[in-house]
Amino acid sequence: MLDNVNLIDPNFSINNTFQYHISLQLMLKGFSFCIIDTSLQKYIALKHYKFEKISSYASSLNKLNEIFNNDELLYNKFKSVKLIFASQRETLVPLPLFSNEDIKKYFYFNQSEEKNEEVLYNKIKNSDAVNIFSIPTKFINFFNNKFDNITYYHQSTPFIENALIENKNQKFDYKVYVYNYEFFFDVIVISPQKLLFYNTFKYKNENDFAYYLMNIFEQLKLNPSQTPVYLMGDITKQSDCYNIIKKFITNIYFKKLSNSFDYSYVFNQIPEHYFFNMLNLYQCE
Repeated sequence: MLDNVNLIDPNFSINNTFQYHISLQLMLKGFSFCIIDTSLQKYIALKHYKFEKISSYASSLNKLNEIFNNDELLYNKFKSVKLIFASQRETLVPLPLFSNEDIKKYFYFNQSEEKNEEVLYNKIKNSDAVNIFSIPTKFINFFNNKFDNITYYHQSTPFIENALIENKNQKFDYKVYVYNYEFFFDVIVISPQKLLFYNTFKYKNENDFAYYLMNIFEQLKLNPSQTPVYLMGDITKQSDCYNIIKKFITNIYFKKLSNSFDYSYVFNQIPEHYFFNMLNLYQCE
């Protein structure tokens, strides 16, 4: 995982935050945010705080309090606010079967029921699916207290939406997208204009990582010498996970930043694929 990141364009102005959007991402092991000037459609700031020796969300709440007490960028009022809560607690439901009144029933059919959590949902654009997920109530309370106009998302919502949008009306057989977080990763497989597969996998080492990914290839009868795999998140060419899968998969690529936006030159200091979900969250409804 990357260490702390602090990227701020020299033209960033606290007097203009009324026209800035902020996207945030909370994980067990870190907190990040990025800011886009909506008038220019240009990203002008990104920060990442790595949580050291954090093993529970109770500890990460303490770190959040510390960050918000000390980071002056977060003191400002923004035009809009969106937050990704990264976890494996989610389930996809076909839109024709979805009812807002039954979201807890859908969710707890696939997930264990836990106390003090809020069950939320996102409708996924260009897909007949609804993403149902949970966030601990204490984090909902924390962020609602900090921002008046915040909307919550599961990390798979921008992940799936972006893959479907960028491949709309494209001709290809199959594409595989992998987003790696620390200790788990999400995978989607798409054919033209269709989501074929989504799942999330917890893993302990690179062998687990390769096993789960290659099992998807086998189950869906994908050709590892032809089907491209696009990597995002916490993975590099030096990663053990990357080096093991390249033994089996011919066409592996690291995702580039979306060309829907401009980016300050300060963003050249980080890998383009690392914060891909957060940098595409602004497009989500």
